[in-house]
This record gives sequence, structure tokens and C-alpha cells, in this order.
Amino acid sequence: MSSLSPIFFLLKTAALFHDPPDKAWCFKREESHEKWAEELAKIALTGTSLENAVNLLFDDRVRNADRLAASIDRRILGLITGNKRGALHEKTIKLKNPIDPRIEIDLSDRDVQKEKVEEVMKKLNTILKKIEDPRDAYLALYGLYELIWIHEGLPSGPADTRIPTHTIFDHLYATASALNWTYEEGGFLLHLDVAGIQDFIAKSRKLRDLWASSYIASALLWSTVLDFIKLYGPDVILIPTCRFNFFFYYDLMNRISEIKEDLGEMLNIIYKGWTFPRFAIVPASMMLLLPSLEKDPESLIKENFRKKWKQFCGSILSSSEPDIQLLVKKLQENMEYGFVENPPLMIRASSVKISSTDALAYNGAYNEVMKKNRMKKQLKEDPACTLPLTKITMEIFDGKRKPLAERGFDYCTMCGKLPSIIKGESLGVFLGEGEKLCPYCLMKRIFSFKPEIALKEMLGYGDDVKIEKYPSLADFSTFDFRDSILSNLSKLNELWKDGEVRKLLEEAMKSLKEDKLHKSQWRYQEKKFEDLGKFDIDIGLRSLLINFLFTESEDTVLERKDLWNQVRGKLQEKGLSVSPINTYYALIRADGDNMGRIMGGDLSALEMEVEDYIKNLFEGKSKEIVSKILENDINSAKKIAEEEKLDEKNIDNLNKFIDEIRHKKKLPVSISYHVSISRALMIAAINDIEIVEKNNGVVIYAGGDDLLSIAPVSSAVEIVDESRLKYGGFVREAHGYRAIRFHKFNNYYVPSMGNAGRSYSLYIAHYRYPLHDVMRDSLLKLEEIAKESAWVYEGEEKKKDSFVITYSARGPVESSVLPLSVKKPELTLPDITLFLNNVINMILSGEISTALLYETSRGSFIRTAERAWRMKEKDVFEKLIRYLVRRHLQKEEKEEILNKIMGIIKENEDIKRHDLREETKESPLFMEIFKSCRLLYGGLRGD
Repeated sequence: MSSLSPIFFLLKTAALFHDPPDKAWCFKREESHEKWAEELAKIALTGTSLENAVNLLFDDRVRNADRLAASIDRRILGLITGNKRGALHEKTIKLKNPIDPRIEIDLSDRDVQKEKVEEVMKKLNTILKKIEDPRDAYLALYGLYELIWIHEGLPSGPADTRIPTHTIFDHLYATASALNWTYEEGGFLLHLDVAGIQDFIAKSRKLRDLWASSYIASALLWSTVLDFIKLYGPDVILIPTCRFNFFFYYDLMNRISEIKEDLGEMLNIIYKGWTFPRFAIVPASMMLLLPSLEKDPESLIKENFRKKWKQFCGSILSSSEPDIQLLVKKLQENMEYGFVENPPLMIRASSVKISSTDALAYNGAYNEVMKKNRMKKQLKEDPACTLPLTKITMEIFDGKRKPLAERGFDYCTMCGKLPSIIKGESLGVFLGEGEKLCPYCLMKRIFSFKPEIALKEMLGYGDDVKIEKYPSLADFSTFDFRDSILSNLSKLNELWKDGEVRKLLEEAMKSLKEDKLHKSQWRYQEKKFEDLGKFDIDIGLRSLLINFLFTESEDTVLERKDLWNQVRGKLQEKGLSVSPINTYYALIRADGDNMGRIMGGDLSALEMEVEDYIKNLFEGKSKEIVSKILENDINSAKKIAEEEKLDEKNIDNLNKFIDEIRHKKKLPVSISYHVSISRALMIAAINDIEIVEKNNGVVIYAGGDDLLSIAPVSSAVEIVDESRLKYGGFVREAHGYRAIRFHKFNNYYVPSMGNAGRSYSLYIAHYRYPLHDVMRDSLLKLEEIAKESAWVYEGEEKKKDSFVITYSARGPVESSVLPLSVKKPELTLPDITLFLNNVINMILSGEISTALLYETSRGSFIRTAERAWRMKEKDVFEKLIRYLVRRHLQKEEKEEILNKIMGIIKENEDIKRHDLREETKESPLFMEIFKSCRLLYGGLRGD
């Protein structure tokens, strides 16, 4: 990698300070924003190793980076104003969503005091003075600048009040990224993609294998690009962003110890109680903006990827941990398999060399690099092909090598593809009875118990990451039962004095191995452990309950099911309600809809016309001019331009440019556009983690657009509901939702993914059903049902953005599908998920008979109602449904419950589903609603 002059990081610092963070309020105060930017830079940088950046604020390389980073709105505005910078002044302060500028928030009533801004700069200055090296100081500045602003309670204004589509910080950070290309008039756009990652993760036997597979892939990719971050700065990583990225923040803390305390305090605003990333949050693909390099970046990445894999293997092979020595020895004895030299994953790297830095250079480079990536995806390559398996197998059958099993070798029971090298005999917790693992899967298993060994070697830190306890699928299946006991400590403590109850509890919990491992990957267990420590209960009962909390559910509960049912009966007899023992858990997947098209500027993915998008980018007089051009009223546009003392020829140039965009039906993408999306996705990942953990689940990976998690069936719908709402900037309330459409941290607003859809798959499976089959089928249901759905209401169609529920019982697998949004005529999120939970709760409380679920999904009566619906006999349809529901209400106050159910049916009775694979196939939504209730209830009951 090429060496860089010290001025490189000074220029990047200048890029972050070239506009003041309160620029919008400068316009409002009618002050020079450039002069104010210089004053603030002096306050922040004087006396630091970055002090000379103040003299570079208006350097041509910074100005060129400013233009290169800008989005299509800036290009259009530039064509309108020509050489009259600052024309069409706009005092209103709004912030729009760059994906869908129809979504906006008015910040005009917010006030930003200059003294408060100066205070932020002084805090920055105090921190930066501690750091002598300019490179390290820049890394610290990048990580802290925006966070300090948020921490001090200041709002996020737009970069330009005339085109308020990007926050000022999105613009500043995008400019720093663009400087990688303007520094020496060129560079590279590099796209990375880990091939085969879904298969690698899916081939897991235990839940901890699933987590380990995902984390290994994430850590491998992150560690591969970490050298670029250290050499050139975090701004080289465009997607996923380093902003709000806990992998980056943790690296920053370990690299620059002087900022550890300050950074830790500020991160609590983003995620309270944050730690080293316990879940994979680095997605399987990345986009990098690199400066000019001496070596081909594709080769560099591939070399680094293999190097990091070797480090991963080396850390395990050289480990002196006593409890894994038998496993390590097996790996050492089988080095000839070539697993150290050949990673189990392939990395695809595609790059484009940049020589021009004009305003549309990024758009051209992005389209070219994605085209290269699509071509490379056509070539399917299995990493196992690089292993010397044929040679080893032939030597076994030729008698030159000792066979691994009677027939020569046994297949690995985890991946089912490669020869195993070890059997699960006398290996304690590491291998179960009958398990046989290949080298790759054995290293997965070791990592799942000892991640700190590999992380320290790969990342240079992470040796404090200990996973003493990881939940099992059985733990999630029996969650409601165990939680109902652990959540009633006061009543349980009272009943402990009852000799009969005490004897039963002691018998049920006897011989439980004393478990002192109380640091768990599952936040639920850690929280309950804290509760048990705080609550005043009998010491003997507390000891039993702690073991009950942490010991594997299959041993603790399921193998003693009859005894626990006796305990449950006795406790209920004494007035303590305990949930039944279930054997089903929920696997939840999510995937952003049309992400490739959205990233490529294809507005049809958002069901929005190019004209609507362009018009809504602007505010004030510039919006008036653009609107007239879009209406083909060029004369009126020229008249407004003349009134504003602008050159009429500008209007002709703009009209020509807009016509080109109209013809392509696609927007030119920009660095700023991708910076905004990347940050929205990182916040989506943080939200997903918080939502899953709050609802007693565990995250496998959260990549922003995608999510994989495991949860109890009882909280799975809430996870889907809250996750989807937050993705679009909505907030759940008691009887609906509030459409804020922006994420909020303190007084700081960040655009969400707007009207972009996100589809979900909720798969309910028995804890003993093969996990890899559940993984495979849940993905299939997501792709072939949820993403192949179109929801039609009064001629308006909304594709994808659907929620498929699958129940894999002992009989055939069944699925239902529901819309997460429809067009009525604008985007609307129907409250069906809320309704599902309400109906299930009413059934569990005995207000509704369970027979309703079966009669409304397969009985002759419901088929008659469906015929009435298809014949558009609304009155007949509603009377039939009302009669059917009323029959199964078991509470005296029937009308209130009946009206609630009929309300949701009436509200959605005109919505129908089209199967995009079979255009003629359609089904009414109300049938899917009733079926969904039945499948969820089946999963809760564990039939």
C-alpha cells in the first residue's frame, strides 16, 4: 500500500470542517458560513496535531471533493444558479429523506446558539490535544465529531436549506470520503462480496454454531479492510459506514486509549450499555473509496482475506487453553487437509480505477463496478474444491494412509459435505454424542466457546470477549414456562414455605449441575441473574433458581417434563400461574426489499416517479423553477429566474439535464446518497439488536437491511412489528403507530429507510428439528412467498414488504402471508401484527374459543364467506364473518370483542394478495389473517 504525505489527513480534516455544523442557522442569521467555518475550525484544531488543516479549508482539493460528493440535487441547483453561488436563498430549515424527499421534518423552530457550537469545538479541542499523531487524531475526530454534537443536544440541520436532502454531517463525512479521489486526481472504487456466506452460516447444528458462523464471516471481512482504515482513515469504507458502527468504535478505543472514556460516554446515547459487538453487524458486502494505490486493490484484498483466515487458524492451533487441547491436537494432526491455506469462504473483489473527478464520476464508477460484480457472481466456485481431498481419499483406499473410519471416512455431521476428523467421544461440552466434525466445523465449534482467542489475533483486541454461556434452541422453546416461574419471585418465595411445594421444586431441580457461568450471550439470562441477586428471597431457593436459569433447558425441563407438569399443577393450585412447557421456537429473518435497485438510483423500486422525486428535493424559489420545468412550462421557469437575476440560459441547460434523467428513469447516484443510506442501515441494525434483546431473543446477525434472530414464539410477532416500524421511522403506540419517519438521538434527527420495504420470515420449528433445514426453508419462504407477494387495494398495488409465517409441526409445513404495508393511496402500515397478538391473547385468556381458528381457516362456513367476498357481496360477507366470530366468543361482553375483530376485517376486506409467480392466483387478506392466528397459536401451544 502506498505511503501518504502528512497533508493527506490535514486535507481530510479540512473536509470535515469546510462547512459549519450549524450551516442552516448561519443562513437564517444571514451570516457568512465560510467565515464561521474557519472560526470554528480554529477553536477545534488550534494546538492540536491537525492545526494546519485550518489553512486548507478552501484548498482546491477540498472544494473538488465537496462537488464530487454532492448528489443530483446539488447538480440541478448548480445548473439553475450558474455562477451566482448562494442565489435563491431559503430561510426555512427542513430535513428531507434522500431516498424519498416527500418525507420531511421542519426544524425551523429549533434554535442553535453560537456559544453552544463553540462549546462543541472546545470539547473536541481538549480531546484532540491528547493525541500527537495526525493520523490517529484524524481517526479520533472522525469518530467523535458527530457524536459530541449529538451528546450536546444539538439538532441535525441540512447541508443546504434550498435542497435539504442530506444532513450537514452526511455531507461533511461524504466530502472526506471524496477526498480520497481528489487528493491525487484519481483512485479506486472497490466492491467486496463474500460468496457462499448463507450456506456457511446455515450449516450449523447448534444455535451457538449459527452465531459463530455468522460472527466469523463478519470478523473476517472487517479485519480484512481494517488495514485500509488504519492507513487511509475510516472514510474509505462507504458501505457499511463506520459511523454508529461499534466494530469501528471499539477499534478506535483500543487504538487510541486517550479517547476511551470520552467515546464510551457518548456511545451510550446510541445504545445504552454498549459493549464489544456481540453480534455480526458487518454485512457480507462492502464498498470502498480508495486513493491511488501502487498495487491492484483486488489482489490486496484477496491476499489480506487469506492472511486473516490464516491468523484465525493459527490462533486456535497455537492455543494453550487446557480444555480444548484434544480438539487442537486433532486439527494439528490433519493439517494436510489444507484448511489453513484455504478459507471456507470466497471473497469476490471488483474494482474500477478513477481518473476523472467530475460531478458524475462516482455514478459511472458505481455502475461499472456493480456490473463487474454481477458477472463474477455467474461463476460458482466452492472453496472445498481447493482442498486436496481427492489425493487424501485415494491414499486411504490405496492403503497408504490410515482410514478415518471403517469405510474410509465419515461425513461431517455439521456441514454434511467434508470428511470428519473427530468424533464426539469424551469431549465434554464441545461435541455432542454422535457428532463428527470436519476441520472447518471443528474450528467453528471451538470459536463458539473461545472467540477471544481468534479475535485477539485477527483484530488486535477482543481478548476480553468471553462467552461462558450461550442459549440453546430448547431454552427458547421453554422460555415462557421458565420465565413464568422466574418472574413471580415474591409469590414463589411465599410458596417455598409450603412443604409440599418445596419438596416438588427440590425434586424437579435436584442433581442440577451447579452452574457458576453467569456471563451469558443472552441478555435475558444476565438480566434475570441480576434480578435474582437483588430480590429478597430464601437463599436456598435463590441457589436453585440460578441453576434453573442457566442450566440447559433440555436437561433441566424437557427431560423432566412429567415432573415439571406436577410442579406446574401444584403451583397453579396455590395461585401461581405457570405457562405450559412448549417445544417450539421462532427463527426470524428480515431482508430489505429492492436494495440493489435503491442503491442504484432506480426509483421504480419505491413506486415513485422521477418527476416527483426531483420536485420534492427542493424548497423555496428553486422548487418553483424546477416544478415549472417538470410541467414543461419553460417560459414561467425563465420568468422566475429573471426575477431572481439568474441567466435564462441556465433553464435551458437544466431542462436538457432533467430530460436525460427522465429518459433513463433512473437517478445518477452519488457519494452523499450512499453515505445517507449506509448510515440509515447501520441505525436499522442497532434498532434491530435493541428490539430483539428487549423481546427476549438473541441476534445472529444484524446487517441493516437484513436480520437473523432466534426468539420465543410468544415475542416473535412483536419483534417483527417493532423492527419493521423502526426501519421506516415509525413508532408503535398502544392502538397504532406514530409516523415520525426519522430516527432521533437526543435532538438529532437521522433519515430512516423511508418508504423502502422490508420483508420478514417467521419460522416456528421444533427444537429438535435440524437447524440447517429450518435455515434453508425459512430463506425459501422469504424469497418465494413474502417477496413474491403483491397487495392490491382499489387498483393500487404494493409489492413485497410482506411477512410470511411458517409452522413446521409434526405434519405438513404450513405458511400464511400478511402485508406490512399497502397503498391507500399513500403508503400505509396496517396494524395486523397488533391484531394477531390481541387475538392470541384473547384465546389464551379464554375470551375466544380456539375452535374459531380452525373454523375460519378450513371450515365450510368460511368458504361460503369467501365466495361472498369474491362475488363482491359485502353485506353478506360481513354478516357471515360476524356470525362465525360471535359463535366462538366466550365472554359475556361479546360486542366489544366482536367489534374489535370486525373492525380489522372491515378495514382490510378489500385487500387481496397476488402471487407474483402466478399472476392469476389471488387470495383475500382476511383468510391469511385467520390462518396466521392459527399458525401462531399452534406454535405457542406446541402441538
